[in-house]
Amino acid sequence: MRNLCLILVACLSMSGAKACFAGEALLGSRDLRALGYFKYWSLELDMDRGGFVRDSYRIDDSLYLVADKGDVHVVHAEIGLTRWVKNLTESVYRIFTPSHFESDEGTPLVVIATTPRVFVIDRYSGDEVKELTLGASIGGGVIADAMSVYFGSSDGHVYAMNWNDPRTHAAVFSWKTLAGGPVTSTPHLLNEGEDLVFASQTGGVFSCTSGQKILNWDFSAGGPIDSELAVDETSVYVASWDRSLSRLDQRSGALRWRVRFPEALHDAPVAAGNAVFQYCNKQGVTAIDAETGSVKWRQERAHTFVCRSDGQVILSDGSQLLKVASESGELLETITLPSHTWALPNTVDGTLYLVSRRGEILCAKREGHPYLTPDVVALAKRELHRAPVAEHEGDKATELKPRSRKRSGVIDWDDPLRSTSDVPPLAGNAESKSE
Repeated sequence: MRNLCLILVACLSMSGAKACFAGEALLGSRDLRALGYFKYWSLELDMDRGGFVRDSYRIDDSLYLVADKGDVHVVHAEIGLTRWVKNLTESVYRIFTPSHFESDEGTPLVVIATTPRVFVIDRYSGDEVKELTLGASIGGGVIADAMSVYFGSSDGHVYAMNWNDPRTHAAVFSWKTLAGGPVTSTPHLLNEGEDLVFASQTGGVFSCTSGQKILNWDFSAGGPIDSELAVDETSVYVASWDRSLSRLDQRSGALRWRVRFPEALHDAPVAAGNAVFQYCNKQGVTAIDAETGSVKWRQERAHTFVCRSDGQVILSDGSQLLKVASESGELLETITLPSHTWALPNTVDGTLYLVSRRGEILCAKREGHPYLTPDVVALAKRELHRAPVAEHEGDKATELKPRSRKRSGVIDWDDPLRSTSDVPPLAGNAESKSE
């Protein structure tokens, strides 16, 4: 019997067959139909260095797959073609969530932080623009604009550093500020990059100008914050240990609503469409109306938001996908996932992405969506490593406008975000105050 099994495996290998087919093995067509989806494309990453996929993200038009060996695989989210693969660090170091931004010239870039270094990379070609040593410990994800990188640290500060200085490969200190405690979540640039919002583990949420760290507003949650903030066009959503999910106005920091839960919140909220989704240990996933703060429904079996589209929301409990009605939360379908496979959270659209630990990816679209054609794939291949061409208005191409410059300002010596490192430019200015 053992010899027969060996012969069978050899025959499969020689014929090119696999025991598991990328994509189809992750979820079959019958299960996809039950969810209202069909297989759009599938891909098996070239894991030639071995190892496994540890983290996955969808950001705009790209998928980022982080392997345990320190490799980052970037895949065209709509077509399923690999844009580039780069080894950024050794396996012992962490790779934080990537973030997109544009240079002054409008070049699309991505900033990716590892524990020892930060990389600025062309988003489409994979060419390295800058490798930086920040000189401070990174607590969470790093974000950037055309001039600076911004990050929180376990030392209780938030830093802004100039990454674009042509004289050095080290980031040049711009400013830092005390956050009241360790910052392990990713800051957010809001209002066209003019303002920076961040939170500390001690429960403080702050908004300041990105150029001069002038305080716009601050908010104190009733307990520590150890999860990511969520933002949409007008609001900031904060989950806290005080058992509350709070919606804050981006401009003023005013509390718009607060929803109480039976236990401390350790998972980040997800803002998608006109709803906010929050996980709580005793209640599963709660869907909340983003405008009014009223609870729409709760799904006790679910743990994470996956995606939403017309009339339905896909959730996951880690081992199953749950299809629920978007307005009532009624459970419509349950599908079991293969082992070591998870659904990638996607707030961009209703596309369903499944990722396996061994590097298989399945992209599924809602039924009724046009199929992927060879012509579309061929066009994507030609433009895979270039930024999308600007749309035309008449005979003139629409120019890619760089991010607006940060507004200038002077240091306010009574500003609670001011650091002791701020030194008056001239003698006779107000004396520095300690942080």
